[in-house]
Amino acid sequence: MGFDSFKEFDPVILAVFLVYVAVLIGIAVIRVRPLREMSDYVLGGRRISSFTSALSASSSATTGWTMLVFPALAFSQGAVQLWTMLSILLGVWLAWTVLGKRLRRYTIAEDSLTLPEFYEKRFGDSTGILRGLSAIATIFFIMFYVNSGLIAGSKLLDTVFGLDHTLGVLITLAALVSYTFLGGFLAVSRTDVFQAMLMLIGFVILPLTLIALTEEPFSSVGQAEGFLNPMTAAGGNTINLVFFLGAAGWGLGYFGSHRVLQRFMAVESEEKVTSSRNISAVWITLIFSFGFLLGLVARPALMEIGMLGAVPEPERVYFVIAEVFFIPVITGLLLTAVVAAVMSTADSQLLLGSAIAADDLPLIKRLAYRVRYRYALGAFGRVWLGRLLLIIIGVVSAYLAINAPDSIFNLVAFAWGGMGAAFGPVTILALYWRRFNFYGAVAAIVTGAAVVSVWQFNSGGPGGVLDIGIATAPGFIIATTVAIAVTLLTPKPSERVPESFDRVNAPVQVPDAVQTGGA
Repeated sequence: MGFDSFKEFDPVILAVFLVYVAVLIGIAVIRVRPLREMSDYVLGGRRISSFTSALSASSSATTGWTMLVFPALAFSQGAVQLWTMLSILLGVWLAWTVLGKRLRRYTIAEDSLTLPEFYEKRFGDSTGILRGLSAIATIFFIMFYVNSGLIAGSKLLDTVFGLDHTLGVLITLAALVSYTFLGGFLAVSRTDVFQAMLMLIGFVILPLTLIALTEEPFSSVGQAEGFLNPMTAAGGNTINLVFFLGAAGWGLGYFGSHRVLQRFMAVESEEKVTSSRNISAVWITLIFSFGFLLGLVARPALMEIGMLGAVPEPERVYFVIAEVFFIPVITGLLLTAVVAAVMSTADSQLLLGSAIAADDLPLIKRLAYRVRYRYALGAFGRVWLGRLLLIIIGVVSAYLAINAPDSIFNLVAFAWGGMGAAFGPVTILALYWRRFNFYGAVAAIVTGAAVVSVWQFNSGGPGGVLDIGIATAPGFIIATTVAIAVTLLTPKPSERVPESFDRVNAPVQVPDAVQTGGA
Protein backbone atom coordinates (compact mmCIF):
# COMPACT_ATOMS: atom_id res chain seq x y z
CA MET A 1 0.00 0.00 0.00
CA GLY A 2 1.55 3.32 -1.02
CA PHE A 3 0.79 6.95 -0.54
CA ASP A 4 -1.07 7.18 -3.85
CA SER A 5 -3.59 4.56 -2.74
CA PHE A 6 -5.44 7.32 -0.91
CA LYS A 7 -6.53 8.57 -4.30
CA GLU A 8 -8.46 5.38 -4.97
CA PHE A 9 -11.97 6.57 -4.21
CA ASP A 10 -13.24 5.22 -0.88
CA PRO A 11 -16.96 5.80 -0.25
CA VAL A 12 -16.53 5.18 3.48
CA ILE A 13 -14.11 8.10 3.87
CA LEU A 14 -16.38 10.29 1.76
CA ALA A 15 -19.35 9.35 3.94
CA VAL A 16 -17.46 10.35 7.10
CA PHE A 17 -16.58 13.69 5.51
CA LEU A 18 -20.20 14.36 4.53
CA VAL A 19 -21.46 13.51 8.02
CA TYR A 20 -18.90 15.91 9.48
CA VAL A 21 -20.00 18.81 7.23
CA ALA A 22 -23.66 18.04 7.95
CA VAL A 23 -23.01 18.20 11.70
CA LEU A 24 -21.32 21.59 11.36
CA ILE A 25 -24.22 23.04 9.41
CA GLY A 26 -26.69 21.38 11.78
CA ILE A 27 -25.07 23.04 14.80
CA ALA A 28 -25.25 26.40 13.05
CA VAL A 29 -28.92 25.95 12.14
CA ILE A 30 -30.28 24.31 15.30
CA ARG A 31 -28.34 26.13 18.02
CA VAL A 32 -28.15 29.59 16.49
CA ARG A 33 -30.05 32.53 17.94
CA PRO A 34 -31.54 35.33 15.83
CA LEU A 35 -28.85 37.87 14.93
CA ARG A 36 -30.62 41.15 15.61
CA GLU A 37 -27.62 43.16 16.77
CA MET A 38 -24.05 43.45 15.53
CA SER A 39 -22.87 42.32 18.99
CA ASP A 40 -24.68 39.01 18.38
CA TYR A 41 -22.86 38.55 15.08
CA VAL A 42 -19.41 39.63 16.34
CA LEU A 43 -19.31 38.46 19.99
CA GLY A 44 -22.35 36.24 20.48
CA GLY A 45 -23.89 38.93 22.68
CA ARG A 46 -21.06 38.34 25.21
CA ARG A 47 -22.94 35.26 26.47
CA ILE A 48 -20.32 32.57 25.77
CA SER A 49 -19.75 30.03 28.56
CA SER A 50 -16.34 29.21 30.05
CA PHE A 51 -16.16 25.85 28.31
CA THR A 52 -17.18 27.18 24.90
CA SER A 53 -14.94 30.25 25.06
CA ALA A 54 -11.97 28.13 26.20
CA LEU A 55 -12.23 25.50 23.48
CA SER A 56 -13.18 28.04 20.84
CA ALA A 57 -10.17 30.22 21.67
CA SER A 58 -7.83 27.23 21.64
CA SER A 59 -9.17 25.47 18.57
CA SER A 60 -9.40 28.69 16.55
CA ALA A 61 -5.69 29.18 17.24
CA THR A 62 -4.81 25.62 16.17
CA THR A 63 -4.78 25.50 12.41
CA GLY A 64 -3.73 23.04 9.77
CA TRP A 65 -0.28 24.08 11.01
CA THR A 66 -0.99 22.33 14.31
CA MET A 67 -2.22 19.11 12.73
CA LEU A 68 0.16 18.92 9.77
CA VAL A 69 3.21 21.15 10.26
CA PHE A 70 3.95 20.75 13.98
CA PRO A 71 4.06 16.93 13.83
CA ALA A 72 6.12 17.32 10.63
CA LEU A 73 8.63 19.50 12.49
CA ALA A 74 8.94 16.91 15.26
CA PHE A 75 9.15 14.17 12.59
CA SER A 76 12.03 15.88 10.78
CA GLN A 77 13.79 17.78 13.59
CA GLY A 78 13.05 15.69 16.68
CA ALA A 79 12.74 16.53 20.36
CA VAL A 80 14.04 20.08 19.89
CA GLN A 81 10.45 21.04 19.00
CA LEU A 82 9.63 20.58 22.68
CA TRP A 83 10.57 24.25 23.08
CA THR A 84 8.03 25.33 20.49
CA MET A 85 5.36 23.41 22.36
CA LEU A 86 6.36 24.94 25.71
CA SER A 87 6.31 28.42 24.20
CA ILE A 88 2.76 27.89 22.94
CA LEU A 89 1.55 26.54 26.30
CA LEU A 90 3.10 29.49 28.15
CA GLY A 91 1.67 31.94 25.61
CA VAL A 92 -1.87 30.61 26.08
CA TRP A 93 -1.65 30.77 29.86
CA LEU A 94 -0.16 34.27 29.97
CA ALA A 95 -2.52 35.72 27.34
CA TRP A 96 -5.59 34.64 29.32
CA THR A 97 -3.99 35.76 32.60
CA VAL A 98 -2.62 39.13 31.49
CA LEU A 99 -5.31 40.23 29.03
CA GLY A 100 -8.49 38.24 29.70
CA LYS A 101 -10.25 40.13 32.49
CA ARG A 102 -8.98 43.61 31.67
CA LEU A 103 -9.77 43.38 27.98
CA ARG A 104 -13.31 42.16 28.63
CA ARG A 105 -13.91 44.88 31.22
CA TYR A 106 -12.42 47.68 29.13
CA THR A 107 -14.25 46.76 25.91
CA ILE A 108 -17.56 46.66 27.78
CA ALA A 109 -16.86 50.02 29.43
CA GLU A 110 -15.96 51.55 26.06
CA ASP A 111 -18.77 49.71 24.22
CA SER A 112 -16.32 48.16 21.73
CA LEU A 113 -16.96 45.06 19.61
CA THR A 114 -13.58 44.87 17.85
CA LEU A 115 -10.00 45.73 18.77
CA PRO A 116 -9.77 48.61 16.25
CA GLU A 117 -12.86 50.17 17.84
CA PHE A 118 -11.38 49.62 21.31
CA TYR A 119 -8.13 51.34 20.31
CA GLU A 120 -10.01 54.35 18.95
CA LYS A 121 -12.04 54.80 22.13
CA ARG A 122 -9.20 53.95 24.50
CA PHE A 123 -7.03 56.76 23.09
CA GLY A 124 -9.82 59.21 22.35
CA ASP A 125 -8.90 59.30 18.66
CA SER A 126 -11.35 61.46 16.71
CA THR A 127 -9.36 61.28 13.45
CA GLY A 128 -10.18 57.65 12.63
CA ILE A 129 -6.51 57.04 11.80
CA LEU A 130 -5.81 54.47 14.50
CA ARG A 131 -9.02 52.54 13.90
CA GLY A 132 -8.54 52.51 10.14
CA LEU A 133 -4.85 51.57 10.36
CA SER A 134 -5.45 48.66 12.74
CA ALA A 135 -8.39 47.46 10.61
CA ILE A 136 -6.33 47.46 7.41
CA ALA A 137 -3.40 45.67 9.11
CA THR A 138 -5.75 43.07 10.62
CA ILE A 139 -7.49 42.26 7.34
CA PHE A 140 -4.11 42.10 5.57
CA PHE A 141 -2.85 39.37 7.92
CA ILE A 142 -6.23 37.62 7.96
CA MET A 143 -5.97 37.14 4.19
CA PHE A 144 -2.78 35.11 4.67
CA TYR A 145 -4.33 33.06 7.46
CA VAL A 146 -7.44 32.15 5.50
CA ASN A 147 -5.16 31.47 2.54
CA SER A 148 -3.21 28.91 4.61
CA GLY A 149 -6.45 27.21 5.70
CA LEU A 150 -7.73 26.91 2.15
CA ILE A 151 -4.41 25.46 1.00
CA ALA A 152 -4.41 22.94 3.88
CA GLY A 153 -7.95 21.91 2.96
CA SER A 154 -6.96 21.59 -0.68
CA LYS A 155 -3.97 19.42 0.24
CA LEU A 156 -6.22 17.11 2.19
CA LEU A 157 -8.77 16.79 -0.61
CA ASP A 158 -5.97 16.18 -3.11
CA THR A 159 -4.43 13.51 -0.87
CA VAL A 160 -7.70 11.71 -0.20
CA PHE A 161 -9.66 12.14 -3.42
CA GLY A 162 -7.09 13.40 -5.93
CA LEU A 163 -8.99 16.65 -6.44
CA ASP A 164 -7.45 19.52 -8.38
CA HIS A 165 -5.95 22.30 -6.22
CA THR A 166 -8.43 24.91 -7.44
CA LEU A 167 -11.44 22.68 -6.82
CA GLY A 168 -10.10 21.75 -3.38
CA VAL A 169 -9.77 25.42 -2.42
CA LEU A 170 -13.30 26.21 -3.59
CA ILE A 171 -14.87 23.24 -1.77
CA THR A 172 -13.07 24.17 1.45
CA LEU A 173 -14.24 27.77 1.13
CA ALA A 174 -17.85 26.74 0.46
CA ALA A 175 -17.92 24.45 3.50
CA LEU A 176 -16.62 26.99 6.00
CA VAL A 177 -18.64 29.92 4.64
CA SER A 178 -21.90 27.95 4.87
CA TYR A 179 -22.17 27.73 8.66
CA THR A 180 -20.22 30.93 9.45
CA PHE A 181 -22.67 32.86 7.27
CA LEU A 182 -25.67 31.38 9.06
CA GLY A 183 -24.83 31.91 12.69
CA GLY A 184 -21.97 34.36 13.12
CA PHE A 185 -19.82 34.22 16.26
CA LEU A 186 -22.16 31.93 18.20
CA ALA A 187 -22.25 29.32 15.45
CA VAL A 188 -18.48 29.53 14.98
CA SER A 189 -17.84 29.13 18.71
CA ARG A 190 -20.17 26.16 19.10
CA THR A 191 -18.83 24.39 16.04
CA ASP A 192 -15.34 25.07 17.40
CA VAL A 193 -16.18 22.98 20.48
CA PHE A 194 -17.23 20.05 18.31
CA GLN A 195 -14.12 20.45 16.15
CA ALA A 196 -11.85 20.73 19.19
CA MET A 197 -13.05 17.32 20.33
CA LEU A 198 -12.41 15.84 16.88
CA MET A 199 -8.89 17.26 16.76
CA LEU A 200 -8.04 15.88 20.17
CA ILE A 201 -9.44 12.43 19.33
CA GLY A 202 -7.32 12.33 16.18
CA PHE A 203 -4.13 13.29 17.97
CA VAL A 204 -4.73 10.82 20.80
CA ILE A 205 -5.47 7.85 18.55
CA LEU A 206 -2.52 8.23 16.17
CA PRO A 207 0.58 8.18 18.46
CA LEU A 208 -0.88 5.73 20.98
CA THR A 209 -1.66 3.27 18.17
CA LEU A 210 1.86 3.61 16.76
CA ILE A 211 3.43 3.04 20.19
CA ALA A 212 1.29 -0.07 20.68
CA LEU A 213 2.13 -1.51 17.23
CA THR A 214 5.85 -0.69 17.11
CA GLU A 215 8.47 -2.82 18.85
CA GLU A 216 10.83 0.12 19.48
CA PRO A 217 8.73 3.29 19.08
CA PHE A 218 11.48 5.57 20.40
CA SER A 219 14.35 4.01 18.49
CA SER A 220 17.12 6.32 17.25
CA VAL A 221 17.84 4.05 14.27
CA GLY A 222 17.53 6.03 11.05
CA GLN A 223 17.15 9.28 12.93
CA ALA A 224 19.44 12.31 12.67
CA GLU A 225 22.11 12.73 15.33
CA GLY A 226 20.61 14.09 18.54
CA PHE A 227 17.06 13.49 17.29
CA LEU A 228 15.77 12.64 20.78
CA ASN A 229 17.80 15.39 22.51
CA PRO A 230 15.76 18.60 23.07
CA MET A 231 18.97 20.64 23.18
CA THR A 232 20.13 19.58 19.72
CA ALA A 233 18.95 21.17 16.47
CA ALA A 234 18.28 19.29 13.23
CA GLY A 235 21.87 19.63 12.03
CA GLY A 236 23.29 18.13 15.22
CA ASN A 237 24.33 21.51 16.66
CA THR A 238 23.42 22.72 20.13
CA ILE A 239 20.54 25.18 20.03
CA ASN A 240 21.27 28.85 20.73
CA LEU A 241 19.54 32.14 21.52
CA VAL A 242 18.37 32.56 17.92
CA PHE A 243 16.47 29.29 18.12
CA PHE A 244 14.80 30.31 21.39
CA LEU A 245 13.76 33.65 19.89
CA GLY A 246 12.08 31.78 17.06
CA ALA A 247 10.35 29.37 19.42
CA ALA A 248 9.21 32.25 21.65
CA GLY A 249 7.46 33.79 18.66
CA TRP A 250 4.75 31.14 18.67
CA GLY A 251 3.79 31.97 22.26
CA LEU A 252 3.99 35.75 21.84
CA GLY A 253 1.57 35.55 18.93
CA TYR A 254 -1.32 34.89 21.32
CA PHE A 255 -1.12 38.44 22.71
CA GLY A 256 -2.02 39.94 19.34
CA SER A 257 -4.26 37.25 17.87
CA HIS A 258 -7.58 39.01 17.34
CA ARG A 259 -9.64 35.84 17.17
CA VAL A 260 -8.27 34.68 20.54
CA LEU A 261 -8.78 38.11 22.09
CA GLN A 262 -12.36 38.10 20.79
CA ARG A 263 -13.04 35.07 23.00
CA PHE A 264 -11.77 37.00 26.01
CA MET A 265 -14.24 39.78 25.17
CA ALA A 266 -17.14 37.35 24.68
CA VAL A 267 -16.98 35.37 27.97
CA GLU A 268 -20.30 35.77 29.80
CA SER A 269 -18.72 37.11 33.01
CA GLU A 270 -15.33 38.27 34.23
CA GLU A 271 -15.39 35.68 37.01
CA LYS A 272 -15.37 32.90 34.42
CA VAL A 273 -12.18 34.03 32.69
CA THR A 274 -10.01 32.01 35.08
CA SER A 275 -11.89 28.75 34.46
CA SER A 276 -11.79 29.46 30.71
CA ARG A 277 -8.03 29.89 30.93
CA ASN A 278 -7.59 26.61 32.78
CA ILE A 279 -9.74 24.63 30.34
CA SER A 280 -7.97 26.24 27.39
CA ALA A 281 -4.53 25.47 28.80
CA VAL A 282 -5.41 21.82 29.44
CA TRP A 283 -6.72 21.35 25.90
CA ILE A 284 -3.69 23.05 24.32
CA THR A 285 -1.35 20.94 26.45
CA LEU A 286 -3.02 17.73 25.32
CA ILE A 287 -3.23 18.62 21.62
CA PHE A 288 0.42 19.68 21.32
CA SER A 289 1.76 16.90 23.54
CA PHE A 290 0.16 14.21 21.39
CA GLY A 291 1.17 16.02 18.19
CA PHE A 292 4.75 16.15 19.43
CA LEU A 293 4.60 12.47 20.35
CA LEU A 294 3.26 11.60 16.89
CA GLY A 295 6.21 13.28 15.22
CA LEU A 296 8.71 11.36 17.38
CA VAL A 297 7.25 7.87 16.91
CA ALA A 298 6.15 8.08 13.25
CA ARG A 299 9.55 7.35 11.71
CA PRO A 300 10.31 4.15 13.71
CA ALA A 301 6.77 2.90 13.07
CA LEU A 302 7.00 3.46 9.31
CA MET A 303 10.55 2.06 9.10
CA GLU A 304 9.48 -1.12 10.86
CA ILE A 305 6.93 -1.91 8.12
CA GLY A 306 9.05 -0.55 5.28
CA MET A 307 6.78 2.41 4.53
CA LEU A 308 9.05 5.34 5.31
CA GLY A 309 9.36 6.09 1.61
CA ALA A 310 5.60 6.66 1.45
CA VAL A 311 6.10 10.11 3.04
CA PRO A 312 6.85 12.46 0.09
CA GLU A 313 7.28 15.45 2.42
CA PRO A 314 7.12 15.82 6.21
CA GLU A 315 3.87 17.87 6.12
CA ARG A 316 2.05 14.76 4.83
CA VAL A 317 3.17 12.37 7.58
CA TYR A 318 -0.22 12.68 9.34
CA PHE A 319 -2.02 11.61 6.14
CA VAL A 320 0.26 8.65 5.55
CA ILE A 321 -0.04 7.34 9.11
CA ALA A 322 -3.83 7.67 8.93
CA GLU A 323 -3.91 5.63 5.73
CA VAL A 324 -1.35 2.94 6.50
CA PHE A 325 -2.36 1.91 10.02
CA PHE A 326 -6.17 2.25 10.10
CA ILE A 327 -9.32 0.92 8.45
CA PRO A 328 -11.22 3.41 6.21
CA VAL A 329 -13.84 4.51 8.73
CA ILE A 330 -11.14 5.41 11.32
CA THR A 331 -9.04 6.97 8.56
CA GLY A 332 -12.01 9.15 7.68
CA LEU A 333 -12.39 10.21 11.31
CA LEU A 334 -8.69 11.06 11.57
CA LEU A 335 -8.81 13.10 8.39
CA THR A 336 -11.85 15.06 9.53
CA ALA A 337 -9.71 16.11 12.51
CA VAL A 338 -7.45 17.92 10.03
CA VAL A 339 -10.47 19.50 8.38
CA ALA A 340 -11.67 20.56 11.85
CA ALA A 341 -8.35 22.31 12.52
CA VAL A 342 -8.57 24.12 9.21
CA MET A 343 -12.23 25.08 9.63
CA SER A 344 -12.00 26.20 13.27
CA THR A 345 -9.35 28.76 12.35
CA ALA A 346 -10.50 29.83 8.90
CA ASP A 347 -14.10 30.41 10.02
CA SER A 348 -12.95 32.58 12.94
CA GLN A 349 -10.67 34.57 10.65
CA LEU A 350 -13.41 35.10 8.09
CA LEU A 351 -15.89 36.21 10.75
CA LEU A 352 -13.32 38.53 12.32
CA GLY A 353 -12.36 40.01 8.96
CA SER A 354 -15.98 40.63 7.98
CA ALA A 355 -16.79 42.28 11.33
CA ILE A 356 -13.77 44.58 11.13
CA ALA A 357 -14.44 45.39 7.48
CA ALA A 358 -18.06 46.26 8.26
CA ASP A 359 -17.35 48.39 11.33
CA ASP A 360 -13.78 49.67 11.12
CA LEU A 361 -12.59 50.17 7.54
CA PRO A 362 -12.73 53.94 6.87
CA LEU A 363 -14.56 53.83 3.52
CA ILE A 364 -17.23 51.31 4.58
CA LYS A 365 -17.58 52.97 7.96
CA ARG A 366 -18.21 56.30 6.23
CA LEU A 367 -20.93 54.78 4.09
CA ALA A 368 -22.60 52.94 6.96
CA TYR A 369 -22.57 55.76 9.49
CA ARG A 370 -24.54 58.96 9.79
CA VAL A 371 -23.68 61.96 11.90
CA ARG A 372 -22.81 61.14 15.53
CA TYR A 373 -22.39 57.41 14.85
CA ARG A 374 -26.02 56.60 14.04
CA TYR A 375 -26.03 53.71 11.61
CA ALA A 376 -27.68 54.39 8.29
CA LEU A 377 -28.13 50.65 7.78
CA GLY A 378 -29.46 49.82 11.22
CA ALA A 379 -28.26 46.87 13.34
CA PHE A 380 -29.94 44.27 11.14
CA GLY A 381 -28.46 45.82 8.01
CA ARG A 382 -24.98 45.78 9.55
CA VAL A 383 -25.27 42.05 10.18
CA TRP A 384 -26.02 41.49 6.50
CA LEU A 385 -23.21 43.84 5.49
CA GLY A 386 -20.89 41.71 7.63
CA ARG A 387 -22.13 38.57 5.88
CA LEU A 388 -21.54 40.10 2.46
CA LEU A 389 -18.03 41.16 3.40
CA LEU A 390 -17.37 37.67 4.79
CA ILE A 391 -18.01 36.24 1.32
CA ILE A 392 -15.85 38.91 -0.34
CA ILE A 393 -12.89 38.25 1.98
CA GLY A 394 -13.28 34.52 1.44
CA VAL A 395 -13.30 34.91 -2.34
CA VAL A 396 -10.20 37.15 -2.31
CA SER A 397 -8.38 34.66 -0.05
CA ALA A 398 -9.36 31.80 -2.37
CA TYR A 399 -8.03 33.75 -5.36
CA LEU A 400 -4.67 34.16 -3.59
CA ALA A 401 -4.61 30.50 -2.54
CA ILE A 402 -5.22 29.41 -6.14
CA ASN A 403 -2.91 31.83 -7.92
CA ALA A 404 -0.13 32.38 -5.37
CA PRO A 405 0.09 29.25 -3.19
CA ASP A 406 2.80 28.98 -0.54
CA SER A 407 3.69 26.48 2.17
CA ILE A 408 1.36 26.31 5.16
CA PHE A 409 4.30 26.99 7.48
CA ASN A 410 5.30 30.23 5.73
CA LEU A 411 1.75 31.56 5.54
CA VAL A 412 0.91 30.82 9.18
CA ALA A 413 4.28 32.10 10.44
CA PHE A 414 3.76 35.41 8.64
CA ALA A 415 0.12 35.89 9.68
CA TRP A 416 0.57 34.73 13.29
CA GLY A 417 3.83 36.61 13.73
CA GLY A 418 2.54 39.77 12.08
CA MET A 419 -0.57 40.02 14.23
CA GLY A 420 1.34 39.14 17.38
CA ALA A 421 3.98 41.82 16.84
CA ALA A 422 1.58 44.49 15.55
CA PHE A 423 -1.16 44.14 18.14
CA GLY A 424 0.38 42.35 21.15
CA PRO A 425 2.43 45.32 22.46
CA VAL A 426 -0.30 47.92 21.84
CA THR A 427 -2.95 45.81 23.58
CA ILE A 428 -0.82 45.11 26.66
CA LEU A 429 0.28 48.74 26.99
CA ALA A 430 -3.26 50.03 26.40
CA LEU A 431 -4.58 47.90 29.25
CA TYR A 432 -1.77 48.54 31.75
CA TRP A 433 -0.09 51.90 31.03
CA ARG A 434 -2.07 55.01 31.94
CA ARG A 435 0.30 57.35 30.07
CA PHE A 436 0.25 55.36 26.81
CA ASN A 437 -1.01 57.57 23.99
CA PHE A 438 -2.29 57.63 20.41
CA TYR A 439 1.15 58.23 18.89
CA GLY A 440 2.68 55.29 20.71
CA ALA A 441 -0.18 53.04 19.62
CA VAL A 442 0.21 53.97 15.94
CA ALA A 443 3.98 53.52 16.17
CA ALA A 444 3.59 50.08 17.76
CA ILE A 445 1.22 48.77 15.07
CA VAL A 446 3.27 50.12 12.16
CA THR A 447 6.59 48.94 13.61
CA GLY A 448 5.41 45.46 14.55
CA ALA A 449 3.84 44.81 11.15
CA ALA A 450 6.83 46.27 9.28
CA VAL A 451 9.48 44.33 11.21
CA VAL A 452 7.74 40.97 10.71
CA SER A 453 7.18 41.74 7.01
CA VAL A 454 10.84 42.66 6.50
CA TRP A 455 11.98 39.51 8.30
CA GLN A 456 9.56 37.28 6.43
CA PHE A 457 10.29 38.56 2.94
CA ASN A 458 14.05 38.86 3.42
CA SER A 459 14.61 35.39 4.90
CA GLY A 460 16.00 36.38 8.27
CA GLY A 461 15.74 40.14 8.24
CA PRO A 462 18.07 42.69 6.64
CA GLY A 463 21.11 40.82 5.39
CA GLY A 464 19.91 37.61 7.01
CA VAL A 465 20.99 38.95 10.39
CA LEU A 466 18.62 36.69 12.34
CA ASP A 467 17.42 33.63 10.45
CA ILE A 468 14.38 32.40 12.38
CA GLY A 469 11.25 30.70 11.11
CA ILE A 470 8.82 33.16 12.69
CA ALA A 471 9.70 36.78 13.43
CA THR A 472 7.22 37.56 16.21
CA ALA A 473 9.90 38.01 18.88
CA PRO A 474 12.03 40.68 17.13
CA GLY A 475 8.87 42.43 15.95
CA PHE A 476 7.34 42.33 19.43
CA ILE A 477 10.48 43.60 21.16
CA ILE A 478 11.16 46.40 18.66
CA ALA A 479 7.49 47.48 18.53
CA THR A 480 7.30 47.64 22.34
CA THR A 481 10.50 49.70 22.54
CA VAL A 482 9.32 52.10 19.84
CA ALA A 483 5.87 52.45 21.43
CA ILE A 484 7.35 53.39 24.81
CA ALA A 485 9.87 55.82 23.29
CA VAL A 486 7.31 57.56 21.07
CA THR A 487 4.82 57.86 23.94
CA LEU A 488 7.40 59.50 26.21
CA LEU A 489 8.52 61.89 23.45
CA THR A 490 5.00 63.03 22.53
CA PRO A 491 2.32 64.93 24.49
CA LYS A 492 0.32 63.23 27.20
CA PRO A 493 -3.18 62.09 26.24
CA SER A 494 -6.10 64.38 27.02
CA GLU A 495 -7.50 64.25 30.56
CA ARG A 496 -10.48 62.14 29.49
CA VAL A 497 -8.20 59.23 28.48
CA PRO A 498 -6.42 58.65 31.85
CA GLU A 499 -9.69 59.36 33.69
CA SER A 500 -11.37 56.61 31.70
CA PHE A 501 -8.40 54.33 32.39
CA ASP A 502 -8.70 54.94 36.14
CA ARG A 503 -12.44 54.39 36.12
CA VAL A 504 -12.25 51.09 34.27
CA ASN A 505 -9.38 49.71 36.35
CA ALA A 506 -10.58 50.93 39.74
CA PRO A 507 -10.96 48.08 42.27
CA VAL A 508 -14.52 46.91 42.82
CA GLN A 509 -15.90 48.31 46.07
CA VAL A 510 -17.51 45.62 48.21
CA PRO A 511 -20.14 46.83 50.75
CA ASP A 512 -19.12 46.48 54.42
CA ALA A 513 -22.01 44.09 55.08
CA VAL A 514 -20.70 41.73 52.42
CA GLN A 515 -17.11 42.01 53.68
CA THR A 516 -18.11 41.12 57.23
CA GLY A 517 -20.64 38.52 56.21
CA GLY A 518 -23.58 40.58 57.47
CA ALA A 519 -27.10 40.05 56.29
